[in-house]
Amino acid sequence: MLQQNKIHRIFINNNIVIGDDIVADKYVSNHIRNVLRIKNNQDIKIFNGDGKEYISRVQYEDKYLIMKPIEESRRVARDSHKILLAQCISKSKSMDLAIQKSSELGVDQIIPIISSRSHPGEHNKKISHWKKIIIHSTEQSNGLYLPVLNNIVLLEDFLREQKNEAIYKICFNTIGREFELRDKSHESHAILIGPEGGFDTEELDLMKNNNWNIISLGDRIFRTETACIVAQTILRGF
Repeated sequence: MLQQNKIHRIFINNNIVIGDDIVADKYVSNHIRNVLRIKNNQDIKIFNGDGKEYISRVQYEDKYLIMKPIEESRRVARDSHKILLAQCISKSKSMDLAIQKSSELGVDQIIPIISSRSHPGEHNKKISHWKKIIIHSTEQSNGLYLPVLNNIVLLEDFLREQKNEAIYKICFNTIGREFELRDKSHESHAILIGPEGGFDTEELDLMKNNNWNIISLGDRIFRTETACIVAQTILRGF
């Protein structure tokens, strides 16, 4: 067996039972065979997002790639602190980076938002691309739970739909009050991050009317992807 820190981690969308063979789908098979170049009888780690990880042996049988779960290697309870990220759609690389780093940090949900200054484009075509980023980022960061990627929504609709008073709602914006300790002391947060150019006056007024806290991250002006990372780091207490 390879040393534990060198074993590749793979997310699979299958039920995992020790001793039961799993036939890899086309995408996973190609990734294991041609990207990672895993050899026959080599071990990998597999997980399906339920908080458990397994050592599995790879075997090539004819044209099929078979994964044989051998033992459970790790089990982690889901973090009780929930964070929902509402990320306004920005330029392609910035949006990709925001989703990537949020997945690494363990965000629970990601909702892509269209605001007045969001980067234009056919955003629905990006959904499958963003899902792949979430999977690869979770694999790389040793995570066991995948963030849920929700449908794209308009900012106005999102604000009106967020009625759960148990979720503490923060919009991080260049103009806002200072962050206070009480802003952190909640079990669930929804955080809203603007696109390049931020929010307009009407959008900020709509947030206030829907009981959102407008909070500044300090004197510096961050890129949208940086603000996303800083906000989650503050709330997680890393």
